Amino acid sequence: MGMSRSIGVIALTGGPGGGKSELLRAIADEGELAPRVAACEEAIHGMRFVRLSPRSAEFQCALVATQAATEATLLRALAHTQVRAILAHRGTLDPCAFWQSFGNSRQSFFEMTGTTREDHYRRYDLVIHLESAAVRVPEAYLRYPLAHRPEQTAEAARLDQCLGELWSGHPHYVKIDGTDDLAEKLSRGLALVRQLLASGCITT
Repeated sequence: MGMSRSIGVIALTGGPGGGKSELLRAIADEGELAPRVAACEEAIHGMRFVRLSPRSAEFQCALVATQAATEATLLRALAHTQVRAILAHRGTLDPCAFWQSFGNSRQSFFEMTGTTREDHYRRYDLVIHLESAAVRVPEAYLRYPLAHRPEQTAEAARLDQCLGELWSGHPHYVKIDGTDDLAEKLSRGLALVRQLLASGCITT
């Protein structure tokens, strides 16, 4: 699953209600960053009409494959543009946390997808973990119908912890703790993206 590239790929991870969508919007509204950063939407949105249960191995395998293929397609399509980074709303390892939340083992995820944790790590130059509000400020965690997320507060916090365990071994993993000050979280996220762009260390 590893790729040689001249465009950086950033995985945005974290439990529901961490600010991932908000960070993508902030970058789109940022005059300096917007032309240089492309968004890769969460793969699950492209599977709304797939007649498989999200709890099935087939669905999860398709989800991982869809995410990987979308990232690869963007890398090829944007190779000769001014885009220097792709910001992925969830990386290919994120489905493992949801697979585990359904009562399955972590090892079974790697077996069914034919991957290792290191395969997923090699896909990304930077992993930004935006901690769910459910962890530290549960009163700020919003769910359906106020927000389009079905997870209860405790479930969101468990998913966040699992995602942190999965990604924390990445050599460029940065966690931004949950806070009720969303602007502060977004500011830190934007700074990390700028840092990657400025470093130029995006060839694997």
